[in-house]
Amino acid sequence: NCSYFKHFTPGETSEIFEVTTQKEYSISAAAIAIFSVGFAIIGTICVLLSFRKKRDYLLKPASMFYTFSG
Repeated sequence: NCSYFKHFTPGETSEIFEVTTQKEYSISAAAIAIFSVGFAIIGTICVLLSFRKKRDYLLKPASMFYTFSG
């Protein structure tokens, strides 16, 4: 029953909308997610090293890694 889509497609010849995911989009989304998690882990390592050893110069690269992961 596609009565909801009759608002967008007037008339009796409204097509049934099918939701399909393409494989290329799934692979690229997975790759972006893996890179994002990797950048977040590297940023966390930089933050932990800067607090433990009092190396404040590691906070700027950590902020860049967190920005890249976003």
